[in-house]
Amino acid sequence: MAGRNGQELLSTWVPTDVAQAFKRQARDTEGGTSAALRRIITEAVEGKPPTAPKGAGASSQVSVRLKTDERRALALVARERGTTPANWIRSLALVHLARKPAWNESELEDLRRLAYEVAAIGSNVNQIARALNVAVQSGVFPPHQHLAAQEAAELVRSQMHRLTAAITGNYDYWGLPQDERPTPTPGARERRDALAEDAERRRKLRPRKRPARFKEDEA
Repeated sequence: MAGRNGQELLSTWVPTDVAQAFKRQARDTEGGTSAALRRIITEAVEGKPPTAPKGAGASSQVSVRLKTDERRALALVARERGTTPANWIRSLALVHLARKPAWNESELEDLRRLAYEVAAIGSNVNQIARALNVAVQSGVFPPHQHLAAQEAAELVRSQMHRLTAAITGNYDYWGLPQDERPTPTPGARERRDALAEDAERRRKLRPRKRPARFKEDEA
């Protein structure tokens, strides 16, 4: 057919069963047949070997039957979450089977921002640690440095609460029962506490120099 906006329509005939299978796969993995066909044609013209569609792999298809109103409701919740009905059902099943969160793009963006903020806090903590190390070696305590350390610790706790809230909210959305949600590995908390106590014990054993007297504003 004649070109439009620099594009031209290509079409061909294939057996009905092949066409239906291709449409299902394209809809579930690449958003539709047009997107899948464009990818295949582009790769062929550029001499690239064909690649598997997004989300494709060694898997089998499971079908479910829904009434008209149920299908409408499914389409609505999937659209609100920014995904397809098939992917919504798949996410629901995986959350309950694998007991792992199923993130959408909006949630992933929030997690990326959270990771960036935690990295920035980590940089500040490193600077505070270096300053405190100098204080231990020289006996000179930087003014209000202990307040900076307390503030950094509070920021870390705040970000960890945000992460916990994000994971909890994801499980709440998918309806995973509380008793089926992941729990810490047995003994993990005890091992973490033991490491913290050992680090504190070694810190107290390090030799320190202390000035004869601190200034009033450094006390």
